[in-house]
Amino acid sequence: MEFAQLEMFVAVAEHGGITAAAEKLLRAPSNVSTRIRHLEKELGMDLLLRDKRQVTLSAEGEAFLEYARRLIDIAGEAKSLANGERPHGRFRIGALESTSAVRIPSLLAEFHLSYPEVDLELEAGASGMLFDHVLKGQVSAVFTDGPPASPVLTGMHAFTENLVILTPEPVKTIDDEFRQSNPTVFLFGTVCSYRQRFEDWLEGSGITPGRMVEISSYYSMLACVAAGAGICMMPRCLYESLPGSNRVTCHPIQGDLGRAETWLTWRRDARSANLRAFVRQVRAHLADLSEQQAPFAA
Repeated sequence: MEFAQLEMFVAVAEHGGITAAAEKLLRAPSNVSTRIRHLEKELGMDLLLRDKRQVTLSAEGEAFLEYARRLIDIAGEAKSLANGERPHGRFRIGALESTSAVRIPSLLAEFHLSYPEVDLELEAGASGMLFDHVLKGQVSAVFTDGPPASPVLTGMHAFTENLVILTPEPVKTIDDEFRQSNPTVFLFGTVCSYRQRFEDWLEGSGITPGRMVEISSYYSMLACVAAGAGICMMPRCLYESLPGSNRVTCHPIQGDLGRAETWLTWRRDARSANLRAFVRQVRAHLADLSEQQAPFAA
């Protein structure tokens, strides 16, 4: 098994076909096809399903893809470690939608200025998807809600979010009359950890939603609430940054339910120069924020 074969196989999986992968790798399609067939013969299984129109991953190929990515990453990490290599090349991270929008833009800008040779890519999504992607090696690190639950992962606390409920502007208090109105609820999909907090709050507040509408944009949620169509939940820092925030009423969530920790999480076995540099940059960024927020000495 050669790393060039693994790289070709991963490229085919990521770019959706042999021709596209060959263009990305600057190789002839016939060369990519032949090398992958040799890999399949060595492994004793078909990684790709081929027909006249397209190439797709087989069930075995889907399973092998995670291992191929990890082997490539480990080889790169070993090379970086041996050469004392400066961070460079592709580096993919993931983050919650709210974190991507408010918390990390300045951090990513700092990292880019410090390491211009790194091709930084950001994937925004819900917690469940992000944990799955970092476990599979599709991203190197993720900002997500709460500490890592898997022993394969490690991480560090990054931010604490204060969650709020947004109602139409005329609703100044969440009273019995409002509870009995069975408002429409706007929320993210089922793999969103904030959704579970929202549902727990609804149950604890005695609110039975008339409808539950999934929306993948906080901006759209706020617009719907401002129009009087229902209620939603989001981090306060995001609510304060969105246009139209003055057209809704903000209600803090009391207790632990209203405080969500955002962690930076990565695989324990990851040792790449890019990841080490990014973790250092995050620590420095958080230390600077802490100093800026500390009260002046008397």
